[in-house]
This record gives sequence, C-alpha cells and structure tokens, in this order.
Amino acid sequence: MKIFRFVSRLLGYIAAVILGFMMMLTVVDVFFRYILNAPLTGAIEISELLMVVLVFPALGWIAIERSHIRVDLVVTLLSRKAQLLVEIVTLLLTLGTFAIITWQSILESREVGMSTSLLSIPEAPFHWVMTVGFLMLCLAIVSLVVENVVTIIREKKR
Repeated sequence: MKIFRFVSRLLGYIAAVILGFMMMLTVVDVFFRYILNAPLTGAIEISELLMVVLVFPALGWIAIERSHIRVDLVVTLLSRKAQLLVEIVTLLLTLGTFAIITWQSILESREVGMSTSLLSIPEAPFHWVMTVGFLMLCLAIVSLVVENVVTIIREKKR
C-alpha cells in the first residue's frame, strides 16, 4: 500500500509540474499573440494534450487523499460502522463503474491511430496516460475498500 501511495503522490506531483508548464505556455502564447502579433503555433493543441496528462494521472492520488467532492448530509447521522459500510458500498459501485471505463479505455487505446491536426502529434500515448490514470483510480478505490474493511474489523474487536 505504501508503494501505491508513493506512486500516486509522484503522479500527482508530475501533474502539478505539468500545470506549471501549461501556465507558462499560455502566458507566452498570450504575450506573443497580443504583444508581438505572432501566436505560438500549436500552443492550444499542446495545452489540450497536456490536460490529459494533468488530470488523469492525479485521479488515484486524489482518491487516496480522499479529496473528491463528498455530500454526506444523511451519512453523518449514522453510526461510525454504518458510515463505513455506506462508504464501502459506494466505493464498490464506483469501482465497478471505473473498472468498466478502464476496460473500455484499454480497448480504445489499443486502436487509436489519430494524430493532432496542426502538429501531427500522435494521440495514442495520451490515450494510454488516460487508461493508466483510470487504472490507478481503480487501485486506489480497492485500497480504500480494504482500509475501510480493516477499520470495521478493528473497531469490532474493541
């Protein structure tokens, strides 16, 4: 589990660096476009592709850190054990959904042969980044389910 947390955090930090690069690219593009009247060729395409590298690898880290948006108005009224059970059921439903999405993403990534229109950058590597991000999310969800089950067992022994 520690290795998974490390990899998730590492991917999150890589995503943060990419965000910084995207910001610099946008600032330079705006400067060149409005001050020098010569926009950077392909800056928008590069930003679109980097958005994939920014968002998807960080999914697992966000899940591990429990940073996803949660609405727990009703759940907070339940006992601690009931809250954990509701969370386990929710996580399992989420895992089922994202397992299907990951599976379909793998199938799609194997067949991608397109490239961007302006710079002709192949899109396949970015599809695989998306797939790996979904896979990391699924692994994170599994680890959260295990963590909650262990918590229930420990509280039962007390």
